Amino acid sequence: MRRWVGAVFAGSLLVVLMAVAAWGAAVAVADAGIPFSFKALPLPLRDLPLTERPFSSNSVVPRVDNGLHDAEGASMRKVDGKLYDFPRGQANYGLGNLNSYRITGDQFYLDRALVQADRLLADHDVGGDAWYYPNYPSRYRHGRPGEFIQAPYYSALPQGRALMLFSRLGEMTGDAKWTDAAYHTFLAYLRPGPTEGPYVLDVDSAGYYWLQEWPWPGMKPDDTFNGHNSSAFGLFEYWSITKDERAAELFRGAMTTVLHYLPEIRRPQWISCYCLLHRGANPNYHNMHIGQLLTYYHMTGDAEFARWADKFSDDYPKPDVHGGLQVEPGAYAAVKVDRDGHVLARRSVTVKKSATWVCSRRQRLWQRSAIYLRADSGPARGWWLPERTGKVTFMGIAAVRTYNPARTLVVAAGKGCSASQFDDQGRETAKLRIAAPADDLRLAVDRGAFIDGRERVRVSGGDHDGFWVTLGAGVRLY
Repeated sequence: MRRWVGAVFAGSLLVVLMAVAAWGAAVAVADAGIPFSFKALPLPLRDLPLTERPFSSNSVVPRVDNGLHDAEGASMRKVDGKLYDFPRGQANYGLGNLNSYRITGDQFYLDRALVQADRLLADHDVGGDAWYYPNYPSRYRHGRPGEFIQAPYYSALPQGRALMLFSRLGEMTGDAKWTDAAYHTFLAYLRPGPTEGPYVLDVDSAGYYWLQEWPWPGMKPDDTFNGHNSSAFGLFEYWSITKDERAAELFRGAMTTVLHYLPEIRRPQWISCYCLLHRGANPNYHNMHIGQLLTYYHMTGDAEFARWADKFSDDYPKPDVHGGLQVEPGAYAAVKVDRDGHVLARRSVTVKKSATWVCSRRQRLWQRSAIYLRADSGPARGWWLPERTGKVTFMGIAAVRTYNPARTLVVAAGKGCSASQFDDQGRETAKLRIAAPADDLRLAVDRGAFIDGRERVRVSGGDHDGFWVTLGAGVRLY
């Protein structure tokens, strides 16, 4: 075990209130518990039960471990034929098995979770009083020449997962060993870099608190968005269990960073940025960003996160769909594209009578404002047509977002609207009319989706429970 000794950032014992902004008062925090300053909005935190926190589900992992592991059962990574300990994989696998133990009560799953946690403890390094989890082998950051990372290196993402695993083990077993491990893992969140020894976070020049997935000795921090969020969820877990106000304030700081930089992370009508430094686009991480924003909404109840999730979903909806492509008579400019959404060829497709083709992709294409639908059957098979409500329509359910807690839909006074129920394939099964109210009508909604060519939200509770309402003039989601 390597031990690094170095001073953390010092700061004055002040709480500096800043001007009230769009989301409230931004606060620069520095007190005896958090000895450095950063910006934090006074965001609320919801006290969620274990079953509603990240990495909780109703699924049970297989008893037979088909993943890569060593003779003791610890999750491993293989690079160039050599096995290495895998901190993120060990924490993830530990959480999956711990979740399975919660569901089944089978000691087998708890024992396998403990193997992962024990390996993390056995291999940890120390900086100050904080515990870190080394990653191997050496590599280039994002595969980019000139950005070489010398092993061992440290990352906020596995740091957050380890914090979540240790915190949850302490909660579920009552064993002080894991409570202590969670505490020392948490201390890394109080130790900004660059400093002597390990570090996984920094406060940028504008005062925002970043949890860095990729280390940056000798390089500029890259501000990877998904890694920052994943690590922050570990802070939320630690706060949920301990009610440590330092964890709450650090988590607020991490969320404040998110809200401040979302306009830079977002690329309207395209895939969001993986990181701020390189601004690369990856559709898988874009969809992860949507889920993470909805998780922040679940953790806080602050609808600003849900509104940003809606924007990201509209910019680049999750492409995989299952349904029909309904095409009405007319001539359409169709395209063929490569796997990255760049146009390779163009042609005109003429439809003489209404047709329904199979469709499995609905997505935004590079430098095109329209969303396109791919025909997987019929005379236009393999070609993409621009979506046009009433003319070229996806018949099914796409781009689903869950809102927990429920959001508020407002039907303006004097504005009636129709509402429909759909089955799992997006087929309409019932329809009704919501009469024009004398005053604004407020309805709770728990889900948003694109159904049969329209953006809709699902009413939760009351006379219209389970009915989907189309958003539009006089029908707004808050």
